[in-house]
Order: sequence, then structure tokens, then C-alpha cells
Amino acid sequence: MKRRSFVGLAASLALLSKTGRAATDFRSGGLIDAVDLDGAPGLSLAVVSSGRIVEIEGKGQKGLDDPSVPSGDTLFEIGSLTKTFTASLIFELESERQLDADAPVGAYLKDLPQSWRNVTLSMLLSHTSGLPEYLDASNFLALLPQDLKPREILEIAAAKPISFAPGTRRAYNNTGFVLLGMVAEAVAGTPYWDQLDSRFFKPSDMRRTGPRDRLSNVTDVAKGHFWEETNWKKHLPVSAPGATFSAGGLMSTARDLARWSVALDSGKLLGGHARARMWRAAHLKDGTPAGWGFGWVVDQGGGHSVVSHGGGTAGFSCWFRRDLTAQLTTIVLTNQNGRTDPMKMTEQLLAQFGKRWRPE
Repeated sequence: MKRRSFVGLAASLALLSKTGRAATDFRSGGLIDAVDLDGAPGLSLAVVSSGRIVEIEGKGQKGLDDPSVPSGDTLFEIGSLTKTFTASLIFELESERQLDADAPVGAYLKDLPQSWRNVTLSMLLSHTSGLPEYLDASNFLALLPQDLKPREILEIAAAKPISFAPGTRRAYNNTGFVLLGMVAEAVAGTPYWDQLDSRFFKPSDMRRTGPRDRLSNVTDVAKGHFWEETNWKKHLPVSAPGATFSAGGLMSTARDLARWSVALDSGKLLGGHARARMWRAAHLKDGTPAGWGFGWVVDQGGGHSVVSHGGGTAGFSCWFRRDLTAQLTTIVLTNQNGRTDPMKMTEQLLAQFGKRWRPE
């Protein structure tokens, strides 16, 4: 997905951030009316302002064959939004001195291809590693239903050449985030999913977040839809958590992600070290900006510091945006991929928020 600047919102959000009064002065309700489904079967959204959830709503249908409306508790696959949790975990482990994000991946994992061993964890986090991408348009639909082991994913990638010299370019890469999950397991001696649950999900009261095979209550689930040029693909397979592991294996809800945002706003999760390391702009070896952060898209234009990330699977897409300056988070989850852009929906949501917010 391409980045958007949200230029039209600058004035209202700048005022909001200057006064810091959004939580008490916002007229909630009806935000979702401004969001156009644009062909998507359904969506669920949430808005968090100044550390308080001010809106959770759903719209449309849970599936083309399920007319019930998604709610804030409806489960969606969130795909690569998982990467933000992986980055959070890596920097928390670094703050505990269990690893060094600037160290080579070969210091923590053995039996890697020689050309991979000196790639640093920071390069993996910022998509500047040059490692071969195991998941692409040619195998996307075939791989996602396969519950692979992380080492099986590495074998797929290792059969391909390095894309570019590490640190010289940026190219979005899933292989690197699978490695990061493996590193977290290696240094902590605990499964990746268990670490997310104990460090992030339980402390944030995220009751319906995790890989599909670990969720105890999988009722109220949106059905995914994948758009192929002119029609929805029939007989779409369900994505298996192992197919993407720490690069994209999570499911969640708008309510849980809003709770995660509240927890981040409170400062109870992720210490100052982790935040400072994660929410900064990455640079290439020659000092030029990489156009990315460390596990997040980072945009510091227009007087605002914004971190965001999206996710897409074979049937779902989403966008999670945190304006750190305005203390405003928006979450959009859709049960489709290929037809509607959740970033565009986020623009509509933010525009409506700006209209409904009023200073005293």
C-alpha cells in the first residue's frame, strides 16, 4: 500500500494537538457514516483520542453470505499489522538487554545462509536487508493456507538470491520479520505467540487477539473476500498462522486494537527506550532516509509525528494509524483485499473526525 499525506486534515488536527482537548470536546457517534464501503462487504473501525476510546462501530456485512453487521468485537485477519507487534517485542527485549537491534541476525540464529548472517536486526526491521522475499504475487494464494514452520519459510527464501546489498536500498520484506520472530524465541526461550500474549495482549485486556489456532472463541468472525480484477474469488482458502508467522499471522478486533492503542498512550507498555528506538526514521548506509521506520511507517511531515501500518491477507486488509502529536489513533479493518483501500477509508474517517471535534 502507498503512503498518503492526509494534507487536508492538517489544520484541524494541528488545532487538536495544540489544545489537547479531543477527549472531552469530541461529539461521538456517526463517524462511520462518512466512510464509504466502496465495494467492500464490511468493515469495523475504532477511534482513540487522548488515550480514550471515543468510537467503535461496524458497517456492511460480515460476509457476502452473512448479512449480519460487523461489530467492534468481530474478528478480522490483520496480516502485516502483526509486524508492529514484532517490532515492539524486539525493542522490549533490547531494553531488557536480551538482544541488540544493531547486532547481526547470525549472532542469534544458526544455520543461516552465509550471505544473510551479517544483516542486522535493524535492517530487518526497516526493510533494508535485501533478503529474498519468500512471499510474492506468484505464490501468495498458494502459501497462505499452509501452516508452515519458520524454518520451512526460510528454505523457500534461501532458494532465491539476495535482492541487493544490505543497507543500500529499501524493499518491503516478509522474510526478515519471520527471522525477527525466530530471534525473539531464541533469546527469550519462549514461543513468539506466548511472548505477545504475556507482554502485550493480557496487560492491554486484548481478549480476542492472537493466531487463529490459539483463539478459544472464534465465533463472530468476518469472512474474507479476495477481488480478482472483476469478481470475488470463489473458494478462498483460510489463511494459516504459520504461513506468515511473526510477519502476518495475527487476528484481532477493532476493540482490541483500540485497547492496545490506549495501553500505548498510557505509557504502561513499551518503555521510553523501546519507543525512541522504534518510532524513528531509518537511514541507509550512505545516510539517506530509507523512507520507513523500524517496524512502522514513520511520517514526521506537517508538524505531526505519525506512525502507521497496514495489513493484507487473502481476503482481509486494514490500516492502523497513530498520530503521536495529536494523540489520535484510527483503526480500519475490512473483510476484503484487492478492491477497497483502507487508507482511503482512514482519510474519510479523519476528515469526519475533524468536523465533529470542537474546541471550547
